[in-house]
Amino acid sequence: MKAIVLPGPGARLDDVVPADLPVPEPGPGQLRLRVLAVSVNPVDWKLAIDHKPEWTYPHVLGLDAAGVIDAVGPDVEGWAVGEPVVVHNNLWKPGVFAEYCLAPAHATSRLPAGVRFTDAAAVPCAGYTAYQGLFRKARLEAGQTILVQGANGGVGGFATQLAHQAGAKVIALTRPEHFDAVRTFGADVVLDYRDPNLVQKVRGETEGGYGVDVMLEVVNPGDARKSLAFVHYNGHLVSVDPLPVMTDVASYTYAASIHEVGLGGAYFAGHVPTQRDFARMGDDLMARLAAGRLDPMVEEIVTLGGIPDALRRLKRREVTGKIVARIAPDP
Repeated sequence: MKAIVLPGPGARLDDVVPADLPVPEPGPGQLRLRVLAVSVNPVDWKLAIDHKPEWTYPHVLGLDAAGVIDAVGPDVEGWAVGEPVVVHNNLWKPGVFAEYCLAPAHATSRLPAGVRFTDAAAVPCAGYTAYQGLFRKARLEAGQTILVQGANGGVGGFATQLAHQAGAKVIALTRPEHFDAVRTFGADVVLDYRDPNLVQKVRGETEGGYGVDVMLEVVNPGDARKSLAFVHYNGHLVSVDPLPVMTDVASYTYAASIHEVGLGGAYFAGHVPTQRDFARMGDDLMARLAAGRLDPMVEEIVTLGGIPDALRRLKRREVTGKIVARIAPDP
């Protein structure tokens, strides 16, 4: 099969290349997918730099895939060859940038009728991250106010849509050229993240001027006080990037709940309940796609061979929305 790989332990992003590899065989608890579409995420280029000691080489990159079940591993029940599915895969295992991949059955979601494989593939990494941050961590509710950083990107775009659908007031941060697009996602207020009066403007949009109930942070500010300034006392800061530094945050000044979101850690920790929740989140998001209630934000579709260039463009931050690679035609 054709795949996109890191050829060796010393390889870096510029070394990512196509390769021909054997088709993998599913083990206990696994499904083999004939991959039809994959999404290209920032974490993919980061992993091309930060190799994991568990990898063998050549290592197939990629985490998000949509395809058709091609084979069912031993002891797997409830799945059948030919079913269309989507998965966010284990980054410590061989990835999905290939014509075939293996997926943990318990973390896999079915595709409803009418959902395009390219749309489904765009969702898991960014969509599950936003979903977990908003609803599993911060417990966002109708009537609350959320501040979404990077609202034109993958995680921020899905978070804006999900928060709006949950009945929250959404204050979105992005550049002016993305204001109109972010409003279509459901943002109530859109601000330039570079505005020198940003804290005052955000607080001015909140009840009593206290600050937002939840902030979703996708870029690490360094000092946590830079983000906590937007959040009211006893509020929630949800961090997708590495956690901000709390060293200079004095006790009792914010009493904020700080949440780290990292999907891949659920596999490394071996925490099966969280892995199973990937499937539940996927089921919900795929149902929203089928109902036309979720924009997958697919900005560009490339081929399998176009993935290395897409990874480099992501690293240079030249991309908004989602890049998806079409691996094979829809059946």
